[in-house]
Amino acid sequence: MFDKEIKFTLDGGFECELPKMVKVKQHFERKRLNDIPQQISQELLKLPNPQRLKGMSLAITVGSRGISGLIPVLQQTIAFLKANGALPFVVPSMGSHGSANAEGQVKILETYGVTEQSMGVPIVSSMEVVQVASMSDGVPLYLDRIAMEADGIILCNKIKPHADFKGQVESGLLKMLCIGLGNHAGASSLHRYGFHNFHRVIPEAGERLLEQINVPFAIGLVEDAYDELMDIEVVEQHDILSLEPKYLEKAKRNIATIQIPDIDVLIIQEIGKNISGEGMDPNVTGRPGSGVAGFKGPNISSTVVLSLTEATHGNGVGIGMADITTRQLVQKLDFSAMYTNAATAGTLATAKIPMVMGNDREAIVFALKTAPIHDIKNAKIVWIKNTLDLDNIYVSEALKPIVEMLEKAECIQSEEAFRFNETGQLLAWQS
Repeated sequence: MFDKEIKFTLDGGFECELPKMVKVKQHFERKRLNDIPQQISQELLKLPNPQRLKGMSLAITVGSRGISGLIPVLQQTIAFLKANGALPFVVPSMGSHGSANAEGQVKILETYGVTEQSMGVPIVSSMEVVQVASMSDGVPLYLDRIAMEADGIILCNKIKPHADFKGQVESGLLKMLCIGLGNHAGASSLHRYGFHNFHRVIPEAGERLLEQINVPFAIGLVEDAYDELMDIEVVEQHDILSLEPKYLEKAKRNIATIQIPDIDVLIIQEIGKNISGEGMDPNVTGRPGSGVAGFKGPNISSTVVLSLTEATHGNGVGIGMADITTRQLVQKLDFSAMYTNAATAGTLATAKIPMVMGNDREAIVFALKTAPIHDIKNAKIVWIKNTLDLDNIYVSEALKPIVEMLEKAECIQSEEAFRFNETGQLLAWQS
């Protein structure tokens, strides 16, 4: 697909002098936990009567998102459960991700280092579900059959702002329960409500499911603006509904942003499911695929996406929120995974293909020549690695005066030109 050059007329062609770029350091508050194994162990020791877990088979949920510090959190949790006589195992809990099949979901876990060898317990993956409860309007609520056959479920997930809706509860423990652990059937069923209803759907579904299952405890993980684990919350079942909104507020206060208010061209080096549910986080760009209101970001005229992360395995969902991309990226798309993901979520716009240029240089030049600017040398360009890594970014010369007025950003290198190889590929990001 797109293996041939697309010829069209562009005023002046693709030859032009690009503005030089300046490296900028954005400052956010760093709150990284220094000793993750010790922190999770201390939290687990606060649980009352851990001896009650003896002999219980316990399913530990692990999703499809990259989570800082996940491996030691899981390892210490498994060690705690074993020490108290429990029989833990891991259940992939990621809705329709991994092309909505058991093997694909195990492969995603392997990407994050979650294997039977690293965990020391079985990983049991299946798409089979059972109906556990119903919504107030009769819509069935499903959970993974294997998890339901266990004596209990340990919910473990990152708590963060969602990429498609706003509410008191967004991405976190309740969504892991009713969407992630619902596998393809459960995720598809709830997504038919539409993201504009998720602010009420997720709390209701989560509450109804919690009434029917045993959750000995749940683990909520909160990251700081540097994508580092800053908080581990071990929560008993009866406190999940009341405490998760508080942890979400903490996550929202610590999210990284692009501090430049107005941008002619935003260049995103890479997108992927390990970065955000929509490949590039709408909480940073202000562009949700759902179209739901409430997302804030810079005023951006044109967004260019250059590549996919390896960890996304070709699932380029979110590319539809870009205006321009490259032939190289499109040729790496796994349309099966991407279409399954977009169809399940009901966000078809996220899987649309933007305008496709022959290489990185052409994509950037095309964005500049079609942006609402008269003089390219004065273009306001921002170049980021992805929407997670925002401490170091690059801006064009025209934005230097803006950066100098920002309280929490500074220019840290002098101007330098974009560098491309002989095929027009933008040379590697320098962090």
